[in-house]
Amino acid sequence: MTHGDTDLITAARADDAARVRALLQEGPDLEALGTDGLTALDIAAARGAYPVVDVLRSHGARLDRQGPDGRTPLLRAVDAGAYAVVSLLLSSSVPTWPTGPDGRTALELARHWHETGAENELRRRTGATGPAELSRVPDDEYSFTGLLRLAGTDARVRTGHTAILCALEAAHGIRTPFAELLARAEAEAGLDGVTRWASVYALYRRADRETWQEAAALRGHPLSSVRHFGAEVARCMALFDECDEAGPCVDGPACLRELTWDLFLARAAGEPSPDVLAVLLVGLSDCRPAGSGAAVADALLPHARHPSAAVRRAVAGAFIGCAGEERVRPALLDFLRDADAVVRGQACRAVAERGDRSADLRKALLPLLSDPSVELQAEAVRALVLLDDPRGEEVLDWVSSGYQEDWPGYWSLDEAHRHLRRRREAASAAAAPDGAAD
Repeated sequence: MTHGDTDLITAARADDAARVRALLQEGPDLEALGTDGLTALDIAAARGAYPVVDVLRSHGARLDRQGPDGRTPLLRAVDAGAYAVVSLLLSSSVPTWPTGPDGRTALELARHWHETGAENELRRRTGATGPAELSRVPDDEYSFTGLLRLAGTDARVRTGHTAILCALEAAHGIRTPFAELLARAEAEAGLDGVTRWASVYALYRRADRETWQEAAALRGHPLSSVRHFGAEVARCMALFDECDEAGPCVDGPACLRELTWDLFLARAAGEPSPDVLAVLLVGLSDCRPAGSGAAVADALLPHARHPSAAVRRAVAGAFIGCAGEERVRPALLDFLRDADAVVRGQACRAVAERGDRSADLRKALLPLLSDPSVELQAEAVRALVLLDDPRGEEVLDWVSSGYQEDWPGYWSLDEAHRHLRRRREAASAAAAPDGAAD
């Protein structure tokens, strides 16, 4: 039977998430088959198109369908080296671990790619002998992966297979040794790659003291990338620690949050690497004990003028949790004028949380209403509205006109609208004669 490509399938082939989203409002058949017998989800998974897969999944596309070649979307994403897509599919359903046309499960397929190497496997499949071209592409909105192409051919594959192996091992209950996961992370260039994140995720989800101790033991390692890895594992374990803060700790004399707080507080003053220092400062904010605002400020303020944007971002983000400390006020003013847009945005949020309606703070927010970053414009509007400054209200409708839920800054603008609506309702109720208001 011959099938024709629907508009939805054409949009999926083009990696056009916005077009897919618009078409889904018309109620198309999600399981319609294209000229190759594949659905839109099959195509998006094979291309590693995370935004498209996310939209199709959220609208009910079948995740377990086997195509004409016997492969499910999960197997296609594994072959494509698309870690973000694999993670999304694993989190969306209970896999049945079907085998593909080569007899391998998703775990076995990922291990094969990991052991063989992406370039070697791609050459084996295509027979191409030309030079390999490796570029860096987003895997999702937070992390990056490699995209490998063989010159003179259409053959391409992402290089996230090792990250996928980490995820599938965890899904199968396989406890990969800490040292092996660290080695996989270190084999990947950069600190924001998918293999590093997948290794950290596999470890911190174990939530046991043994893993935390292995991470903490890396604090004196000569390589900053290794110290960074250990700090990220410890930070995430503390952040997601389920110890009940209101009662006695069930995990020994001190819970992981307390242990991480003590460890990071001792390390922050002397850590020479900006990337590692940023993790330590974020961690101090993540796991700060109740009433520790002054101690957090003491740890943050020495780094407020750090030349690294990564460190200033960490400080500005942590200020959100201790904005009430009077000593951070001058640094917040500086951060609102910082050269880095992320720092400026976090400063906006900290100022709003502070609730300080001082004229100088509100005045410092005004230039950000015309910032090149639309997300930062939204943060500035939100801060002004939450501080009851009429200049925020004046531009709120204009800035948010036509905004959609998946656009940068949407939720900041939504919060501003809700605050303004509550304020107007309260004013209306207060002005109403007795008994006139419901």
